[in-house]
Amino acid sequence: MNSSEPISETKKTKYILITHGDSYLGRVLAIYLSEEITKYDKKEHWAVRVMCAENTKLQKEFEKRGIDVKLIDYESQKMIREAMQGHVKTMIFNPFTDHDRLVVQAKNILKMAKEEKIGYTLMISSIGASINQQEQAMAFSQFREIEEHLKEMNEYGKWVILRVPFIQQYLYFWAKMIEDKAMIGMPIAQTDVLETVHVKDICDSVAHLVLNKRLATWDIHIEKRMYDLRSVPTFSLYDLTQSLSDSLKEDGKTPDINSVVLTEEQMQSYLECVAEGSKKMKTLLDSVSHNLPAVPKTGILVSIVSGVFSMLWTHKDQDDPRWYPTDALTPFSIQLIMNHFQLARNPQWLPELGNPTDI
Repeated sequence: MNSSEPISETKKTKYILITHGDSYLGRVLAIYLSEEITKYDKKEHWAVRVMCAENTKLQKEFEKRGIDVKLIDYESQKMIREAMQGHVKTMIFNPFTDHDRLVVQAKNILKMAKEEKIGYTLMISSIGASINQQEQAMAFSQFREIEEHLKEMNEYGKWVILRVPFIQQYLYFWAKMIEDKAMIGMPIAQTDVLETVHVKDICDSVAHLVLNKRLATWDIHIEKRMYDLRSVPTFSLYDLTQSLSDSLKEDGKTPDINSVVLTEEQMQSYLECVAEGSKKMKTLLDSVSHNLPAVPKTGILVSIVSGVFSMLWTHKDQDDPRWYPTDALTPFSIQLIMNHFQLARNPQWLPELGNPTDI
């Protein structure tokens, strides 16, 4: 088995296992939880363990923080099983990854978790998993299938599903568009509302659940163990643009930011160019901004990134680079982002929510 040596493993060590630790969400959850554990007096013998692909670049960063790393092939049930051995008490099942065998690999993980009798499973899913238009939103449909399999495999076990919408940190990928063309383009109408969540709110919710096992949320007799996470305020494309413009003006930057309605094809092409560092970016941005005034090159990229985060963030450590999804724009991430835009254009797809539940 290709894995790192266990870090300070004793008979008393109890692990919180995070799957796909080398994904954006897996990375921030692992780092956040490893810090939170130290704040709990009764968790002194607890540690975080992450499953990572064998070619991960994060192993040294994790181990430096005292996080136990297991390098695995998600196609190998044997390797998955071995990574789950040794007092794993809770699994944070995070299927956010970039692979065309997402569902198959997720089922491998759930099967081994059941056989290893992991007592608590918390799944991070997507808010669109509840919609019926699965053929139009393929990323959402994969989460729906995995959710159903989790419930079947844990009929009598303790599980919770947290569904997350568009992660606000993904706005980082619009920085190039804003810097070059002073615009925010999205494939939604000016007044369409994009449901979002801040990644730190996800981390806070996960930590609250996994470090407090006596919560009624874990009760196997509670019918609803699925929760939608949303941050406030919500934003329309117009609101988002105006807020960023105001934020930049406060920093003494003069360009007004324009909101532009893009086609799906234009949006997907832009995100693919960002992911690839493509030379086609200039041509693409020129084509979608031909009616906008030219933008002087003022070197405002740092202010733009800071402006985006200060506009959305209410926490004191808003500039911590750990929250930036710098390497997270994978093909699956792009597909998921595009599905969230579909949902913003079709809010009727989501079921009506009752009174919010505080977990």
